[in-house]
Amino acid sequence: MLTSDIEKKLERDEKFDEELIKENLCPELKDFLTACMERAGISRAELIWALDMDRNYGYQVLNGTRIPTRDCLIRIGLLLGLSVEDFQRMLNIAGRSSLYVKNMFDAKVFYAIKHKMSYETAVDFIWENTK
Repeated sequence: MLTSDIEKKLERDEKFDEELIKENLCPELKDFLTACMERAGISRAELIWALDMDRNYGYQVLNGTRIPTRDCLIRIGLLLGLSVEDFQRMLNIAGRSSLYVKNMFDAKVFYAIKHKMSYETAVDFIWENTK
């Protein structure tokens, strides 16, 4: 069920529907990332290698034993070619702040996603003046 539909139901119902919430719980980050990797046709090892990520840290992130930084999530999302909607969902699931286009960094991420930049081009564009 869509989040907006759950919000409407919670708003209009007189009694809190705990079963509705239990049936529609937010997925764990590891499950969300696994599904996105499957859609992109990228294995765990390929993702870790492409991101030039420490192997142990990468597997901890993908196993759900470690929550990645927001920057790490952004790099993962760019590599997987996520849509803006999936980016926002991933950030929310991980407990990180959503993209906010009135912030220069986030606006660059949004622009890179919408203009379907390659991973390398997007990383250079987004982080060009922050190194």
